[in-house]
Amino acid sequence: MGALFQAVDAMCAIVPQLRAAGEPGARIATAIAEAIATIQASRVRDSRSMPEFVFDPTQGETYTEALLLKGNPNPDRDWGEVRSKARGGRYRYLVAHWAATEARFRKHFKPLKGDPAEFLSFEDKMLAITQDDVIKRYFLDESHRAFVPDFGCYIEVDDDKGGTKHLLASRQVVLFCIERRRAWRMLQSKAGIENPDYKAQKAALKRWDEAHPDGGPIDHAELCAIFEEELEELLPKKKTPAPVG
Repeated sequence: MGALFQAVDAMCAIVPQLRAAGEPGARIATAIAEAIATIQASRVRDSRSMPEFVFDPTQGETYTEALLLKGNPNPDRDWGEVRSKARGGRYRYLVAHWAATEARFRKHFKPLKGDPAEFLSFEDKMLAITQDDVIKRYFLDESHRAFVPDFGCYIEVDDDKGGTKHLLASRQVVLFCIERRRAWRMLQSKAGIENPDYKAQKAALKRWDEAHPDGGPIDHAELCAIFEEELEELLPKKKTPAPVG
């Protein structure tokens, strides 16, 4: 990722000089920049930061019929899954993963030094927060489940060496992800898509708040277990293969 940032910075400095000199290399530099732009466009779509949608009025006279989200990965879930060679499979691609590839967000990420277990998983923290919690500023209340520590949540990202690394994200990045998730859920509802992740989170937070009316420190592992339990009830049951013979 660092190499990508350096390459972009270098191009920003070189391209004006090439154009001023009228050298043909300007076309090459521009082509490289356009290639990176295409990659970033895919990333920003996959992360739900700027989802893709089609409004086709020939499909019907309601938003549910005319609004199509099938260009996005996993359009019925909170997050899309993308493939990673470094991880040997697929993983959920959050807004934070895309932001970590953009030079403008550099100051909002720091390398995680030490054991990741000493910090909060980004996904675990997001499960404990809703947009309403942000509006009510509970993310600043250390006694509330929605409290977000600055640079206290981490994500795992692919590096430029074929492996992965952990980055700590600022509080602003967490809140940005919450807002983009809310916007995506609103878009899903317009398209008539029922999101099981949203329903499971609502049910899990209701159970947690009822069991802890006075607030206090949150056990993210326990909340995640409740969420998975609620999600299992909502997802289609896998069919058991019929016995042979």
